[in-house]
Amino acid sequence: MALGSISGIVCGWLLMLLNNFTGVFILEGTFWFNVAAFAVGGAVFGIVAGGFTALLEKRIRFDGELFKGIVVSTGLWIVLRLGGYILSLNDPERYHPDVGQTAQGFVFAVMVGVVLGSLWKMEKTGG
Repeated sequence: MALGSISGIVCGWLLMLLNNFTGVFILEGTFWFNVAAFAVGGAVFGIVAGGFTALLEKRIRFDGELFKGIVVSTGLWIVLRLGGYILSLNDPERYHPDVGQTAQGFVFAVMVGVVLGSLWKMEKTGG
């Protein structure tokens, strides 16, 4: 759980930095509010991704913790994105797909997977 929250917080902040360069969406609120919001959102996503990675570790047929972390976090992102797509079918005025945000979300999921997998590998090898 700790590895997931750490990876999510770090990646949330990296995503905020990435957004400053890409300008995909306008951040609302003050800088410190956004730092806290991205940390909390990243931690929640990271905890869930870390939990699923721990749960599915033996069932994922890929070698290496890094790749497993990426597969689980991007798989989780795909499930969430499909949920967003279903919401957009029900209420297209309120929930509308945004290609830039979709791409940025995918990058976030990959980043969480890389950091989570790396931390997991370091924990297992003791280094």
